[in-house]
Amino acid sequence: MDEDPRDARIRELEAAIADVVAEARAAGHALCAHELQMRLENIVRRIEAVRPMPDRR
Repeated sequence: MDEDPRDARIRELEAAIADVVAEARAAGHALCAHELQMRLENIVRRIEAVRPMPDRR
């Protein structure tokens, strides 16, 4: 049986949320501005990776 694309999307978003939470937690313990910046950039990249693109509809 084929997987429902909506279920796959939900799992993809759940994984992204977990990744963002982990990066945010790590950013809260950053020891320097450079580490904080890297963590925040990782969060942005992860969000952009799951953002709907016009051709993904």
